[in-house]
Amino acid sequence: MSEIERSSRKTKTGIVISDKRDKTVTVAIELQFPHPKYKKIVKKTRKLHAHDDKFESKVGDTVKIERAGDVIPHVIEVDFKKRGTNSKKFIFPTKCPSCGSITEKEYNKITKKYDAVRRCTNEGYECEKIAIEKIKHFISKDALNIDGLGKKVVEKFWELKLIRLPQDIYNLNYEKIINLDGWGKLSVSNLKYSIEQSKKVSLDKFIFALGIRHIGTENAKLISEYSKNISKFIDIVNKNKIDELIDIDGIGETQIKSLKSFFKNSVNLNVLNELTKILKIEKIAIKKDGKLFNKSFLFTGKLQDISRAEAKDLVEINSGNVVSSVNKKLDYLVIGEKPTNKKIDQAKKLGISILTQDEWSKLLD
Repeated sequence: MSEIERSSRKTKTGIVISDKRDKTVTVAIELQFPHPKYKKIVKKTRKLHAHDDKFESKVGDTVKIERAGDVIPHVIEVDFKKRGTNSKKFIFPTKCPSCGSITEKEYNKITKKYDAVRRCTNEGYECEKIAIEKIKHFISKDALNIDGLGKKVVEKFWELKLIRLPQDIYNLNYEKIINLDGWGKLSVSNLKYSIEQSKKVSLDKFIFALGIRHIGTENAKLISEYSKNISKFIDIVNKNKIDELIDIDGIGETQIKSLKSFFKNSVNLNVLNELTKILKIEKIAIKKDGKLFNKSFLFTGKLQDISRAEAKDLVEINSGNVVSSVNKKLDYLVIGEKPTNKKIDQAKKLGISILTQDEWSKLLD
């Protein structure tokens, strides 16, 4: 297909709205057009990058599109001559389509601008869309890492009312599950095993699994090292001592505000307390005898035969630390395939040692 033919495709537009775990209410235009080869109507969605009134297409408009990259359709222009009398202007909702809570654009004190996206103001599990995303996050690899309970399974279990909160995972109705399409004795047995294995979890992974906005894996680790055990963490939450976490290097006002908002919600507090009854949450044991003690690492590029998360675990098991950016405190930058040149240039400028994956591996021998 020529570039001219590709860019002259015409399509009808609609609007799709969804909520994410970070409470972002995402808007996408749904494009419907005839497939050039198979002569059938194809539906594609393209996320809008800014939720404001600048989007000039109306629902039901005919637009010209081209293929951006390999698949993603890109809207070139609206054919105003073909705009019908029934076309409707899209007005971004001031209330969450899922739960009815107010949506708002947050003000960034650093940039002194409002965010481009709107977010649902609900903090708990009362918002269905956000609740589903939170549960998906809870079972993800960097959190509880429950094999066999993927995103599609979470959605199906939610639809069947088998889960509503993270603690429901540990009280599933397996008799009902075994009779579902695609499930049998072996798959149910494997799921039971994975869920049972997940009951033993480190404090940092547990904090991360709660799905608190602005608390990623690194911040969760910092908080867990400060708290040392789950009892102290709960004490910090229940006795309104969250402000004291500002003393942690790497935790700022943004994280403090997010933690306060999250635990102000009674459902989130209930989830925290119920999970601590079910799980064996291990305190942080800081090793000082590992081969990488007191050394910091940053990875860039694709690693061979090991994921970034597994490499991070290896460093931490050996008493090292993995950071998220190049700075003067960094000891080693480890490069894989197609590394970020900017990070390499910054490391060279600061005199930081640059290692290949093989050279890094030898440090562990």
